[in-house]
Amino acid sequence: MSSGLGLQLFLAATEAAADPSLKEQMIRLVADYSYVGVFLFLIACGLGFPSPEEVALIGGGYAVHQAHPAPHGWPYMLLMISVAMLGVLVGDSILWWIGRRVGHHPEKVPFIGRHLTPRRMRRARAMFKRHGAKAVFFGRFLFGVRAVTFFVSGSLHVPLSTFLVMDGLAALLSVPISVFLAWYFGAHLEEAFKWIGTLNQTLLIGVGVCVVIALTLLWRRRKALLALEGDDEAEGDDEAAAVPAEQPGAPAELP
Repeated sequence: MSSGLGLQLFLAATEAAADPSLKEQMIRLVADYSYVGVFLFLIACGLGFPSPEEVALIGGGYAVHQAHPAPHGWPYMLLMISVAMLGVLVGDSILWWIGRRVGHHPEKVPFIGRHLTPRRMRRARAMFKRHGAKAVFFGRFLFGVRAVTFFVSGSLHVPLSTFLVMDGLAALLSVPISVFLAWYFGAHLEEAFKWIGTLNQTLLIGVGVCVVIALTLLWRRRKALLALEGDDEAEGDDEAAAVPAEQPGAPAELP
């Protein structure tokens, strides 16, 4: 990606943070560079670029729509989904690698380090303590701690293969559908925004429900284990009480 494009995207992202209507300008800018623009933009997002991934995903679908509008152009749309998935996984893996190299000192990482605040690091570590490697899956849907989760996964030495499986499964829930909707509704970007926004909300609710269910099951399992341990201790005390104590000095009973 040229330095001119990088500067344009950075300025547009900064303005879009204050005015969401400027996201459409960013999307059209990404679409102008098609597959290469989407791939590099997603890597930049993974490294802390101030923009949500949806901008690149919608831009990718819109780029395909411009050249091959629906219902034609399925091969090109599927190629864009593959490029987007690769960009997502490469960007996230770079964060995983940085976390593995730097460990517990995010302040050493230029630019990215300012996003890895102590509060976010604590939240991410708490997720891993509760869910293990599954925190990578849940973290992908949490925009505020997404990058931190990937960084912490590296610092905790989560195997790369496990990381890619969890991250890839989560990305498969949002990346293909977002690119498809932008391609299908490319003539009406506002409609694409609406559907993708609904999709993201649904995914967040679904992930939230899964987290609640998982925590409930863990709590019940822990409660059952504690109750079982209590029963074992009580049974041991009863058995000890049932054995008569040997009187000191009493003659041993001959067989």
